[in-house]
Amino acid sequence: MQMNHAAFARSPALRVSLKRGLARQAIAIADRDAADMPGLIRMAAGLRPNAKAVERLALRLKGRPGVVRVAMAPGGKALSFITRAVRAVEARVEGATVFHETGLIYLRARVGMVGPGLGFQLSAVSFCAHALERLVERSDIDLQTALLPQVDAEARAIFRGRDRAARIEEAGDEYYPAETPGLWAGGHDEMALDPDWGLSNGCGRLPVFSARTFLSEAEMRPTVWLRWKGDPACRMA
Repeated sequence: MQMNHAAFARSPALRVSLKRGLARQAIAIADRDAADMPGLIRMAAGLRPNAKAVERLALRLKGRPGVVRVAMAPGGKALSFITRAVRAVEARVEGATVFHETGLIYLRARVGMVGPGLGFQLSAVSFCAHALERLVERSDIDLQTALLPQVDAEARAIFRGRDRAARIEEAGDEYYPAETPGLWAGGHDEMALDPDWGLSNGCGRLPVFSARTFLSEAEMRPTVWLRWKGDPACRMA
């Protein structure tokens, strides 16, 4: 019996076998190509609110390591950029450390004029290694394509979901629609602003959605599946 390459790549057993290695590889590549956040923020702080200047700044940002997306805002007087980096994550609850892990952190910065001055609006998405493994195991992503660009697309999907208020809340859990068919399950946390960034928001923290696992349709609870399908009343019939 022979199996063609496409069928082999869809094999559940192959996905289970490769998930840990592909997740580690994606994190290692991201670590080598990490963003220089202090340098990027200094660069973005030079924004001038006219379309030509913003376009030039966008082009400069696009060429920097660790920058996965740059977009000009409507009107051409502001922009946003998304970066990625690998960080040691320490989860704390009520001052006590719960666990340590390595996180792939995506930071989105929206830069534009706020009144008479320049303002930065920051938010973040974090993927732990377990979440990346579940993406490989449970999704239909192409195993012939590098995993990291696919994770970049998933981070952008979560940011879009936040913008559209597409979060699903069910029994104390939180979910965002994924780029590939499925949901990211996790929760909202806070992460500390790095002092080297030279930014302050009064509390020294910024919001982060921590993606803990990926759910395909088969792993969703029925009520979560219905909400994902756009039925907020969760009607079974």
